[in-house]
Amino acid sequence: MTKQHTTSVDLSLCNNCGLCRKDCPHGLWRLSGQGAEIVSQNCMKCGHCVAICPTGAISISGYMDKPEEICHDVKPEPEALMELIKGRRSIRHFTDQDVAGEIVDKIIEAGRYTPTAMNKQGVSYVVLRENKDEYEKIAVALFRKLKSVVGVFYKQFRRFYIDDQFFFKGAPVVIVIKSNNTVDGALAASAMELVARSYGLGMLYSGLFTAAANVSRKLKRKLSAVSRGKVVTTLVLGYPAVKYHRTAQREKAAVFYD
Repeated sequence: MTKQHTTSVDLSLCNNCGLCRKDCPHGLWRLSGQGAEIVSQNCMKCGHCVAICPTGAISISGYMDKPEEICHDVKPEPEALMELIKGRRSIRHFTDQDVAGEIVDKIIEAGRYTPTAMNKQGVSYVVLRENKDEYEKIAVALFRKLKSVVGVFYKQFRRFYIDDQFFFKGAPVVIVIKSNNTVDGALAASAMELVARSYGLGMLYSGLFTAAANVSRKLKRKLSAVSRGKVVTTLVLGYPAVKYHRTAQREKAAVFYD
């Protein structure tokens, strides 16, 4: 987290139920005759106390938005969600239709609310739109230079035709996810994909651009100028120009019970 946050209790609302004390991962709450009180501000500010308080007595300062009430009746249908997951494909052909900024904001919102280790919230997002061709041009030049060398060890790479849209495939939006914690960034990307799919968008995880961004000094400088951290993954987003009619088969899950 980049800001300081303070947890406080409105004792006029507190009913002394003890749920905050019971649910706190660090055991930092205690009950008194007046109500609940936090023992130390030195916690990870996970927000469990705010979320579980039935009267809304607990708050954490320093955030731009307020907690939203959860409607427990709103759930995705399990079969529909499973169909969405099974039916996903990496999209490499996009239409010319632009993606509205409001939709991009919703996709990033999904990443923002994805859990992070110790609630560090250390994931950042670089949205490439108007200047994305500049980033792709650098990556293309790098891979053209490396093609003959990489092809010695990776035979499939020899067959790649590296055109000017090799990485972003002409998609209108690219989101570069950065974090010093790889798992945090990957979890955010997964949640973002589900929301993107719900808007009818297709997506490609551009592992090759991610590799270029972590190798190229030029790309590192450009990306570090706007956001710190390592590039974890790159989401290439747009409306699909292709339609897939069935799922792709997978091998049986390797599951072990003990």
